[in-house]
Amino acid sequence: MTILFLASLIGGLLLAVRVMMYGVERPREESPDGERSFRLSPPVVSAFAMVFGLVGYALSRRLDAPVVTTIGAAAVIGAVAGGGAAYFVRKWWAVTPEHEHEDERYILQGHIARVTKPIRADVEGEVAYEIGDKRHVVKARSFDAASLSVGTDVVIERIEDDIAYVEAWMEVEKRL
Repeated sequence: MTILFLASLIGGLLLAVRVMMYGVERPREESPDGERSFRLSPPVVSAFAMVFGLVGYALSRRLDAPVVTTIGAAAVIGAVAGGGAAYFVRKWWAVTPEHEHEDERYILQGHIARVTKPIRADVEGEVAYEIGDKRHVVKARSFDAASLSVGTDVVIERIEDDIAYVEAWMEVEKRL
């Protein structure tokens, strides 16, 4: 029995390290009733495994209780720990961090485009870019008021009011 408890404790600790390194990911799909399932999420399993292993090991070393009693007590206390972890995971999933709301102007920031109509300091031009197999053409202005000729590769800084603010790729490349 000692091996079972130690394996559970070590497995729970390793899973906890994984949770610390990669975080608690939200599930990509929700159930039809809108409730997220978290029963087998890594933090819940980790909490159960660690507490089950720790309590089971401690009880098996300290008491002369039957194996069934030791496993039962460790399982009950582990389930309580798992339930506590589930409570905290549910509370965490209910929070929507501010950084998840992206500013629409900067979604294409860093995307490469090509000038299709010349851009001057005071005159809007036009750029074309591709997303997947779809080609998009939008009005453009130079980010730094530089003139850009047709065929110049540019980097989109932002798109605001259907106008792309761009900078020549050569200028960006110099900074890299």
